[in-house]
Amino acid sequence: MQMMIRKYKVFNPIWTIVAVFALSLLVSCGPERKLAKQFLKSEQPAAILLLAPDYVFKTSYKLPDSLDLNKIPSYLHDSVLLANSRLIRLVNDSIYLSEFMRGFRNELNMLGLQVYDSQNTVDFLAIGKKAIIFNLAQAGLEEFFDSVSESARFDDEGDYNYDFFITSVNLNFWFELSGVNHYDSTLRVLFSQQNIADWVEGDFRFFPLSGDVKYIYNIDSLQVNDIYYFAGKAGQRNASYLQDYLLNKYIQTHMTGGRVPQIAFSYDRYSGLLKKLKRQGFTEIDE
Repeated sequence: MQMMIRKYKVFNPIWTIVAVFALSLLVSCGPERKLAKQFLKSEQPAAILLLAPDYVFKTSYKLPDSLDLNKIPSYLHDSVLLANSRLIRLVNDSIYLSEFMRGFRNELNMLGLQVYDSQNTVDFLAIGKKAIIFNLAQAGLEEFFDSVSESARFDDEGDYNYDFFITSVNLNFWFELSGVNHYDSTLRVLFSQQNIADWVEGDFRFFPLSGDVKYIYNIDSLQVNDIYYFAGKAGQRNASYLQDYLLNKYIQTHMTGGRVPQIAFSYDRYSGLLKKLKRQGFTEIDE
């Protein structure tokens, strides 16, 4: 007698749940993705007017051990702290802002947007199409000491810790966004921050002859030219933040039936793909 061999499929409820969840996720983000593609095809806004301030607010939180602020008049505190900064007191406001706006403008151009500045405001207003004004209302630099902690274990030798300080700088930006020619004319205030710091390379080393453990490190300290370089990079990054902000605002305002978007998107101009937005670049400030 010839035996019939049957193949049985093993039912795994976990994979079924995963499949259902994945399918529901695809269905739920369908309207958002469709609207995102619609935004990219709509060529909105038609143009952007970029405005910038004339100076940069600089704040230092570095205080040498030899100085006691309690012995200095309060109205001099900011000046004394700034004078003891290593970097930002030497930053030229004009160069810094110029580098930021250059990076911002170049990235917007790469995204296919028509960009105007204060020199051609009349041409901007004459285009007669939906456009936006993006004003860098305030730029700030903050210099401070940032703590670095390293730890390691060497078998029975126990834990070793080493703490030290490096120079860190926050690049802060406040923007005012508004539309013209029947674009959304609501004034919105947006904030973003980037951070740069001294670059550190180090490691613990065990010296068997003496039994000592030491942390050996090198610091590549930030220089003023690095501040200018990263200002340009910050301009590029903030331009992509603006693109993502406008894209997701479009999705939000065009969702039907009062529905709330369940996913936010980011446009990658290098690949031409829409990707899930991992983090919001701008923080919207309520006035």
